[in-house]
Amino acid sequence: MQKRTQIVMHIFIVLFTITGCIFSQENYLVRNKELVRRMDEEIWNKGNLEIMDELYSPNFVWHFLPTGSETIGLDSLREEVRNHRKAFPDWTEEIKHIIAEGDLVVIHFVSKGTNEGSFMGNPPTGKTVQINEMSIFRIEDGKIAEQWLIPDLLSLNQQLGLISQSK
Repeated sequence: MQKRTQIVMHIFIVLFTITGCIFSQENYLVRNKELVRRMDEEIWNKGNLEIMDELYSPNFVWHFLPTGSETIGLDSLREEVRNHRKAFPDWTEEIKHIIAEGDLVVIHFVSKGTNEGSFMGNPPTGKTVQINEMSIFRIEDGKIAEQWLIPDLLSLNQQLGLISQSK
């Protein structure tokens, strides 16, 4: 009887450990997704740059895939966000899909804004645009350490009238 009790206890401990690891991993993924949602809401929808130190790693790297350029550090990122919000003061983003795996979070989102300031060297058009974008974020120590951004620049430039729309 004592041997049977020991076996049952060992099985219980193993199952408890496995279940705990699964729940721990799920909580980690949920926290990572919430971090990205909070960043999107605070930074891009509200323009709250004061919160950046709380959300981003000090050595943050932003990869802008259409041009292959990189923005390194929070001061550079703040400047990028300020310039974008000057060009599109009412810029908003709505996350349509969010997926987390390991230390990565992927979002598909729709961005919308009215071009009221200089953008990419062009004068304001006054036009409202709406584009699809995708980003991959790498989370490290509870902060966003890296982002790879893929915006639909063709659609953006067409909507701004900077290039003609194909028929």
